[in-house]
Amino acid sequence: MRNIGTDSSTCANVNKNVASGRKTNDVDAITATNVDVSAGTGGEESAVLVNVGGRGDAIVFSDEVESVPSLDEESDDDDDEDSWNSESEDEEEDVDEEFDELFAERLRILADCRALKNLAEAFLHPEQPVKAIPTTFGRNYFDRPSAPAVMDDEDADEEAEILEDVENLKKAARAYLHPEVGVRVEDTTLFGRNYFERPSAPEVETFEEAEERAKILAEAATLKKLAVDYMHPEVGVRKVDGEMFGRNYFNRYSAPETEEDEFADERAEILAEAAAFKKSAVAYLHPEVGVCLEDANLFGRNYFERASAPDVENMEEAKERAKILAEAAALKQLASDYMHPEVGVKTTDPTLFGRNYFNRYSAPETEEDEFADER
Repeated sequence: MRNIGTDSSTCANVNKNVASGRKTNDVDAITATNVDVSAGTGGEESAVLVNVGGRGDAIVFSDEVESVPSLDEESDDDDDEDSWNSESEDEEEDVDEEFDELFAERLRILADCRALKNLAEAFLHPEQPVKAIPTTFGRNYFDRPSAPAVMDDEDADEEAEILEDVENLKKAARAYLHPEVGVRVEDTTLFGRNYFERPSAPEVETFEEAEERAKILAEAATLKKLAVDYMHPEVGVRKVDGEMFGRNYFNRYSAPETEEDEFADERAEILAEAAAFKKSAVAYLHPEVGVCLEDANLFGRNYFERASAPDVENMEEAKERAKILAEAAALKQLASDYMHPEVGVKTTDPTLFGRNYFNRYSAPETEEDEFADER
């Protein structure tokens, strides 16, 4: 029997059925053989632990122990016990109902919080496996047949390392090819020498000089454009503004007559055909001229190596024949000089000179042409 009032009580085994609430142990269920009463010392008496026949533990306070002198012996006053039970029964029912409602509400709140926590963890960490009861099953979203191919952790790590190396190489190449780009300092403690302000750097013009040079170049470009427009009036004028207009140079009253497009096209076709005929005639009259291939895919038969071409001596025979002809020409020249000494020597080089055979000091005397003719 429990007396619930201002005193607090603890129960080791509580019924987990929230809907039914906490159950009250009856005095009749307490066996007289399983009683363990221990009195406390001091001003307040401590609680007494009483074994209840197989249903759990109950707390009995000291005032209840005094009202029950011995649990091994049955009370002789049954009327007093019935009256006490009837008075405390209503109070216990009211307290039990209120406690059950509060306890059930608390359990529902904790269950909702636990469900929200599980949902938040599942949303933030989809890589964690789903812990399910063995009797429940379902299809895995990432292992479904229509799921895209997923790389392994090793392949993904290797790919990330390769991409990082490529990014570093790209950054180094860009810094090497574009030294004019300023260096972005990621750490404020880093510092270095400026490339453009080093002692060996070439001289750089000032901002005013750069602006002056830009103006000069702009004026030169304008003058060049004006000269081109003057020297080439046949070039069309490009209108920058649609509201600008002027007189056409070629449609002016004093402009010379020009042929129409049809006549111009026909004249161009005639000139193209004449050029083709000229090229064919040149190729026919001068077969020794090499053929200029405009397309590497074009090929044809060689005129000099055709099957009906005459026999051609080789290089050695040609050289030997040239030597023989040169020697024969030299012998002919020597014979002509010997047989006709009256023929003067023809020099091909003005720096060459020699002694005259007939005017030498040891030559015999010769009569002049007049005496020879008279004689």
